[in-house]
Amino acid sequence: MPCLIRFVLLAAASVPLFGQPGPTLSLSGIVTDSSGAPVAEAAIRLEKGSLTATSGQDGKFTLMGSTALRGGAVSRDPFAAIRGGSLYLSLAEESEAAVTVYGIEGTILSTVVRRQGAGGSAFDLSDLGTGVRFLRVRAGMDEAVVKAFSSEGVLHSAVPNPGDPVQAFPGRRAAKRSAAVAYYDVITATKTGYLKGYLSISVSESGNLAIKLLKEGSPKFSFFVTSLKSLRALSGSQNGFGGDLRYGETGPGAGLRGADKICAATAERSMPASGNKGWRAFLSVPSDANGKQANAVDRIGDGPWHDRIGRLVAPKKSDLLASRPMNGDPTIQNDLPNEDGVPNHRPDPTKPAEDNHHFLTGSDGTGKLYGANSTCLGWTSTAKESGRPRIGFSYPVSGRMHWLSGQDEGGCGAGVNLLETGGSDPNNPIVGSGGGYGGFYCLAFNP
Repeated sequence: MPCLIRFVLLAAASVPLFGQPGPTLSLSGIVTDSSGAPVAEAAIRLEKGSLTATSGQDGKFTLMGSTALRGGAVSRDPFAAIRGGSLYLSLAEESEAAVTVYGIEGTILSTVVRRQGAGGSAFDLSDLGTGVRFLRVRAGMDEAVVKAFSSEGVLHSAVPNPGDPVQAFPGRRAAKRSAAVAYYDVITATKTGYLKGYLSISVSESGNLAIKLLKEGSPKFSFFVTSLKSLRALSGSQNGFGGDLRYGETGPGAGLRGADKICAATAERSMPASGNKGWRAFLSVPSDANGKQANAVDRIGDGPWHDRIGRLVAPKKSDLLASRPMNGDPTIQNDLPNEDGVPNHRPDPTKPAEDNHHFLTGSDGTGKLYGANSTCLGWTSTAKESGRPRIGFSYPVSGRMHWLSGQDEGGCGAGVNLLETGGSDPNNPIVGSGGGYGGFYCLAFNP
């Protein structure tokens, strides 16, 4: 029977600024097997924080101490202000800046995303019209809302206190600073005779955290494409998640962390006790939890990868970086299977095949970030103005065959289209406009 490791996060005493000692944590839990019996001598590790513990004979353990990981750098405050008729950004380091413009009724008027260098510079906006505008600004780990008045494209500060050029909504500035030093880590658990288990955590989490360990020699399962059935079930919507994959996560990098958790939840639904095999979504983002670009190819381990019924998809990473996965089972190479091991082109064998081959990656053919507008603001937005996400093809159609990077999707909105419509349609700005539903690929560290 597989081991069940339960973690109870008791306290997160401090979250310091850059340059101070790392946060002090106290995490306690118990290691049991699936029957509830305690498991002794399981090795527990907070990966980046470098805290370790071993479960006792009663299965209990405690991880406690100052971690080795520091909080992220915080740019000077305010980092966004109205100066000289424009939005002025002051960044600690080069990063992707995203500005969403809202009218006074809360309607999104436009979204502009561009790479901005370190230091201070103007962020030019156009088509602002005339009236009160709220500018939601995100760059690296910083976030603020600037209130302004636009008159024929010229911005004027619209704050009550002339000494403070940034007017944030209540609690916004505190949230920004907290997000800038948010602490994210992975707990691993190892025990002889079991596969290594992984669980992503943050210091803000509380309650019971669990890792289920599969025994060595358990069925291989480390690759799948997310099915429409699973995305509908997990999102609670017939239209799926669209370009917003946060799945309850908040703060910097929430879209990527949420997508990873969707992978884990989907795997668990298909094969109980497989959710902690170290699942990662094959998605790139301009800015992760640490404010750095994250390339999908760097997140997935080294292989090999097998589908739900044990067929080899690819033996190593270099085999993935081709138009179709190489050196695996040829029967699935051109119709990659979903979490149940079913060819996703026809997920229900009692029904006709579907045109559902568009899969989100945000990546180029080498598995690296495709472009600033290719990730729906880091997989956090369904807004029409959030860009056109880059997709790959889970199976070839009409000469379009690259599974990692093929074309730009219609948009980031949630939606499903299972009929052949001749490619992505920017006039239908949903993640499935060209044949799909916003699915993505999931790969695990463990075979």
